[in-house]
Amino acid sequence: MRTFFIYIFLLCLPLVTIGQTTVRLKRSGKLTLEDIEGRKIQKLIDSVWLVQGTTNIYCDSAYLDKLSNSAQAFGKVTIIDMEDPLDIKSNYLEYDGNTRIAYLRNNVVMKDDSTTLYTDSLDYYRDNQVAKYFGGGKLVDATNDLTSRRGLYSTATKKAEFYDSVYLKNEEFDLYTDQLIYDTRTSEAITKGVTIGITDEADSLKTATGLLYNRQTRYAEIYYGRIINQDFYIEADTIQSLDSIATYKAYKNIEMISSADSLTIYGDEVIYNKELETALAYENAYFKKLIEGDSLFIKGDTLFSDQSNPENKYLTVFHDVEMFKSDMQGIADSVSYNFTDSTINMFQNPIIWAQDSQISADSIDIILVENKVRKMDLAVRSFVISRDSLEQFNQVSGRNMEVFFKEGYLERTNVKGNGETIYHVIEDNGAVTMNKSLCSDMALYFLDNSITEIRFYTEVDGALIPSPEIQATDKRLRGFKWQIERQPKLRQVALHLRYDR
Repeated sequence: MRTFFIYIFLLCLPLVTIGQTTVRLKRSGKLTLEDIEGRKIQKLIDSVWLVQGTTNIYCDSAYLDKLSNSAQAFGKVTIIDMEDPLDIKSNYLEYDGNTRIAYLRNNVVMKDDSTTLYTDSLDYYRDNQVAKYFGGGKLVDATNDLTSRRGLYSTATKKAEFYDSVYLKNEEFDLYTDQLIYDTRTSEAITKGVTIGITDEADSLKTATGLLYNRQTRYAEIYYGRIINQDFYIEADTIQSLDSIATYKAYKNIEMISSADSLTIYGDEVIYNKELETALAYENAYFKKLIEGDSLFIKGDTLFSDQSNPENKYLTVFHDVEMFKSDMQGIADSVSYNFTDSTINMFQNPIIWAQDSQISADSIDIILVENKVRKMDLAVRSFVISRDSLEQFNQVSGRNMEVFFKEGYLERTNVKGNGETIYHVIEDNGAVTMNKSLCSDMALYFLDNSITEIRFYTEVDGALIPSPEIQATDKRLRGFKWQIERQPKLRQVALHLRYDR
């Protein structure tokens, strides 16, 4: 008996296989046979229903060629697969039952779950569940509309690939490229090559190498590209856009420009908040501020910019700060620049070099007027050293000072409290006399870094020492330290000018 059942199973197996591979007629209002090129072809008219395995084909009329196991379908063509949740409609179909490829033309609409594909030319490969279109197509899901000249869609992976004149559109973003891969499950799009995008806030972006964009998370990652809006321009190796928190993050070789403030921020890591209008830069961070055609560079470990208040825009640089301007260089632990009044505030052991002068104090405020350093306010342990034409050091120290400049050179210094000074006088016969004075409050006037006049406002204790009598200990005020070796160079501060960058 067992042998009998095995025999019956083996006998029926070919019939099952044939049912799965053969295109069969399930229903037709009218059937006739036609002789086409010497072959008998079934002509089916009215409410035609063809079946192959789990695939059902419905149409108004069709030709069924049993010899080649193929069919042509016309009018209101519909393909429904019972296993694959797929529904395809078109005006015309050619179906090869052996290769299981469907060639659909004219008004093709393919629906797969929540994704719909529109085109006029679609080839669907049932074995690998891939649909390819050409001559233009559009894919629509819950979040995006995508159009392109050609592309493919996999019903197995739910991923689509778009090529040639690709356009992605949603409520928050427009994207143009020539190659895009899209995952309909995650709404993640990846482009390759030149890509241009425009956000709903009029931010524009461009990259030559591609980007990643996710509509659900409102996240974008741009490679070797740039973003432009009404407030700034940013370029970097990688830019991340986090729209959910109104933030851009950039990494490596960053250049961020605020045209309204003539400001450029550089670095290898920058975080910019669009709502707060703040920028935070790390790793080789520095900025360039254009001031009447000259450039001020300030570099440090960390840079913070706040542009939210038009009346109080400022930028602060923290730790190991180096500064360079054509007529002024400096170092400090931290520096703040105020855009409103062009004031530079330097804190914690700052040192400034201007021409042949060195200026130091516990803190220094620098006032710029018409692109030039006009005044410095020094607070606590103030010290000014100026090297004259004979390489001698004229010195002024005190508690607080006001230092005035003219064309980059010392013009006047007002000392307020604990004033001390050493300056050298060159006599007409070439002899040098050193003047050493102590006076609480005084004013010193300079010409070519040489003191030409001193005005004392309180009791003075001073001495004139002829050159032969000057001792080494007489030449320096307490706290004297000439630190010219620490004076920053341009390429030391402006890293983008270095050849190794």
